Amino acid sequence: MLLKIGVILAAIPLSLMALVAGTGVLVVDVREGGPDGHRFIVPVPLILAQAAAGFVPQNKARIPLDRPELREYLPIAEQVLQALADAPDGELVRVEQRQETVVVTKVGDTLQVRVKGPREEVSVNLPLKMALEVLRQCRDGRVEARSLVGTLHQARMTNLVEVHKGTDHVKVSVW
Repeated sequence: MLLKIGVILAAIPLSLMALVAGTGVLVVDVREGGPDGHRFIVPVPLILAQAAAGFVPQNKARIPLDRPELREYLPIAEQVLQALADAPDGELVRVEQRQETVVVTKVGDTLQVRVKGPREEVSVNLPLKMALEVLRQCRDGRVEARSLVGTLHQARMTNLVEVHKGTDHVKVSVW
């Protein structure tokens, strides 16, 4: 009898861990001042973030896209992103100016932007499926906060943003 109760009690946290692992976790990792400085790691289960976004008041939960030029060029932007997703991998843009370099490449299903300067390095990885999903959500002229958070599921196992500036480091990942 005690064994059955123990199994049931153990199943609850294991089930919750499986749910969180299955839906993903957004991790914000901040290090300031180098190895001896402060470090903050904030894991946020995506299911929790999406639920929290559902509690945002309706008048604040939608981002209006009421500018006519936005709606006019939205289908073109979707076509460009789809063509980019279908294109072979490679370097798309390279800009070198004085001590700064910006490189935009397509690797697999991800658009990568790398910026290197004398004082900072920035790395951005944008999953093209996620970008397409956001554009599709924009079709009715509004984007809901809960839906935007939901698109992060498309970015599983991705370092979205990483910034090195001096001895400070910030990384945002989705696992």
